[in-house]
Amino acid sequence: MKAFDPRLLRYSRSSRGFIFALVFNATFGALFTIAQAFLLVDLICKFFQQKRNFNSLHIEVIQLGLVFLARALLAYINDRIAARASSKMRNELRILVLEKTIENGGSDANELGTAGLAVLVTKGINNLDGYFAKFLPQLFIAIIVPVLVGTTIALRDWKSGLIVLLTIPLIPIFGILIGRFTASATEKKWKTLGLLSGYFLDLLSGLTTLKVYGREKLQSKKLHDVGEKYRVETMQVLRISFLSSLALELIATLSVALLAVTIGLRLVNGSIPLSSGLLVLVLAPEVYWPIRQVSAYFHAAADGVAAFNELFAILEEPVKISGSPLHDVSRISWTQLTIAFPDRSKITIPAGELNVGEVHALIGPSGAGKSTLAGVLLGFIKPRDGAITVTTSQGLHDFSTIDITAWRALVAWQPQEPKFPLGTVSTILRHAKPGASDQELIEALLSVDLDPIDLPQGIATELGTISQKLSIGQLRKIALARALLKEAPLIILDEPTASVDDISESTIAKVLARQASRGAMVLLISHRELLIGAATKITRVGAHS
Repeated sequence: MKAFDPRLLRYSRSSRGFIFALVFNATFGALFTIAQAFLLVDLICKFFQQKRNFNSLHIEVIQLGLVFLARALLAYINDRIAARASSKMRNELRILVLEKTIENGGSDANELGTAGLAVLVTKGINNLDGYFAKFLPQLFIAIIVPVLVGTTIALRDWKSGLIVLLTIPLIPIFGILIGRFTASATEKKWKTLGLLSGYFLDLLSGLTTLKVYGREKLQSKKLHDVGEKYRVETMQVLRISFLSSLALELIATLSVALLAVTIGLRLVNGSIPLSSGLLVLVLAPEVYWPIRQVSAYFHAAADGVAAFNELFAILEEPVKISGSPLHDVSRISWTQLTIAFPDRSKITIPAGELNVGEVHALIGPSGAGKSTLAGVLLGFIKPRDGAITVTTSQGLHDFSTIDITAWRALVAWQPQEPKFPLGTVSTILRHAKPGASDQELIEALLSVDLDPIDLPQGIATELGTISQKLSIGQLRKIALARALLKEAPLIILDEPTASVDDISESTIAKVLARQASRGAMVLLISHRELLIGAATKITRVGAHS
């Protein structure tokens, strides 16, 4: 990530006015700094050289005080502008990332992982506050102030200007060298945080199963190990930050000291006037300090800078071009598919096909790729190798050329872990069939062995709240009823009978068989023997690396 990436101007409108304000403030800040130095030197020379009475210098004191106030006011305005602009730019980037993820059908969520995307749009973008509010303003100050102040020194005393010219590159050079280590360490810390977030989310999702099989202690140890790795890498970043601050402070101090010694010796032999020597000494720290602060703020902004690469990777992802729309589907076939995920072994899915009237069960160990195949057929995951062919009344279609929005209109899906937005059961069910009557909704629930009487307020029961009192099995049945209400030609169900009793499972198996007999293709992912036994076709999926 560059110190300033021009792509920021393209994706954030607020950044354009912000940059203009930063240049304006930095320029006036430099002018006020120079004016303050001239007034201070003038006051000192009049007081000590000309033996002027303090009462006769009240105009100079007032002028100096006004410049001090002007600099303080400018610093306050700069901080306020930076804080407000930072908030607006972060909100703009967050909205853009979410919009782009939705446009691309959630493919970014699958590449980063749900937890990774959540960390990116929350903590990752929030960490950009240090970049926008501190680092970026200081970057423009460090560009403008040293140039103007250094030029003033050189015009007043060319020898001092030469020393400044020779010593000032030391700070950015060392800052860049140290910054490389900081960026590398921060990137490792950021990736470990994403790993920790994903692992924690998976652990919460499967906590009930882990408790049932007595495996929670082993997972607790693994979670502790990942957390410890994150702690070690965080401390590594802090160590580099403290060491770099010491090194840069030492360089800046030695540079000013070199100027001070040179000016002192020249004042002793009378080769430089007191006013010129004082002006150089007063202005010298103002040359080095802004550049020194850039390096310091870089460490404060490093966490946010580490998120920039992932942000721009999502924002620059080309929008999927709409392909040919579909109105029906009679067969889906795929060659052997290979799916690669970051930091994970690749998954190989054997060739297969779905036909009208089939209840096709995918079986295999966890992690073998059953849910991954569902994600591929939904357009959320792109296989690295392999092809999918869809047969319709218009002929054969390559899956990659199909309009994904039109395709999803033909698919009903129940995920492995159903999540519902805030709303009543009736509202949630009508997502699949907006014009459905209450009686149709009740019949859909009864078909999956869920009697609305068993719900606290029937179909008016609120879902998506923290205090919802429905069991996991009831939530799965509601999600299944919603999928079946859509009456789609392709039904993809991921563990539809997990956490339900055998009687309900038998009822659901019969419902799926009826759906297939009516011309639907049912792709079933399950570990339950009863449901697998009711399938008309079974495909075993194994893990390959």
